[in-house]
Amino acid sequence: MNIFENKIIQKLLLPLTIIYGGIIRIRNFCYDTGIFAVEKISNCKVISIGNISVGGTGKTPIAKFLADYLNKNGLKVVILSRGYGRKSKGTVVVSNENKILANIDDSGDEPLLLAKRLPHIPVVVEADRYKGATFIKKYFTPDIILLDDAYQHRRIFRDLNIAIIDASRGFGNGYLLPSGFLREPIKSLKRADLIWYSRIDQAKEFEQLQKIVHKFISVPEIISQHAPVKLIQMNTKKQFNLSLLENKNVLLVSGIAHHSSFEHTIVKLGARVISHKKFSDHHQFSSSDTKDIITEFQSKNIEIIVTTEKDYYRLAHLLSHLTNIYYLEIEIKIKSGYDNLLNKLSLLNNVNMSDQ
Repeated sequence: MNIFENKIIQKLLLPLTIIYGGIIRIRNFCYDTGIFAVEKISNCKVISIGNISVGGTGKTPIAKFLADYLNKNGLKVVILSRGYGRKSKGTVVVSNENKILANIDDSGDEPLLLAKRLPHIPVVVEADRYKGATFIKKYFTPDIILLDDAYQHRRIFRDLNIAIIDASRGFGNGYLLPSGFLREPIKSLKRADLIWYSRIDQAKEFEQLQKIVHKFISVPEIISQHAPVKLIQMNTKKQFNLSLLENKNVLLVSGIAHHSSFEHTIVKLGARVISHKKFSDHHQFSSSDTKDIITEFQSKNIEIIVTTEKDYYRLAHLLSHLTNIYYLEIEIKIKSGYDNLLNKLSLLNNVNMSDQ
């Protein structure tokens, strides 16, 4: 049971939730009424993807999908991320069109993942999104800046505002932090131009979730799932078919926000999950963690260790000597609403988007 499922802890934290909610409502009121200024980036379109909940909605694969899609349609895209979990400060160019320029300590795990998977698309990290966007505009002259995890960063104007909702979790108990996992009230979805439901394959009460959303907003929607595509051996970078997992005893290692989703995916691929070492999101793995993982692997009848792609970048220097550790590569698969995406992007850029 986590903190968001413990009703006693929820009640104890309720006073803090009320205070937090008040601050959020005042802040949103100031932006809605123009008390706080919204800055626009000239001669460039801005697309924002984000959510109203804490972590685990699948923003990074969706950011990759969108950036790659726009790039293949002839638009120059630059990704701007906060770089959560990085040890650096200020503006850092993670990659340009030619090469990786930063390590994981300077970039954070998710921006580095995007830079590795999108070698021809620049990635920049900066907590101040407006400052980062003006930097990008000056040095990269993009057609589009893609803001990763920026739904709450209202200072910068966005031409397309995408809200991602994890269909497998919904809104939890409906409470704001810290009693629940919502960053903003559900009604804040009214700012979205497009609703994107992720992990539809793991949803239990999707129709009920949609009813809740439709109470507050009626905009075009996209429904997608996170589809596993292949396994990559950590030390050799060799690619393997997903059938490698069938009937194998597996140890999972994950430092993400949504462990159950990862485990659900591995089980569906036919593996037997013997153990799952769970760490907090963006966890900085240590040599002690490595010893625990190896001990777990050796003490049980385990054949394969599997981790996430995001965790791979934080584990590679610690476990690269092992031959039987792999990471799972995920892609976004749109189940419905693809035309909604095409229409929004076509209107945004005045170009005819291809149906790829």
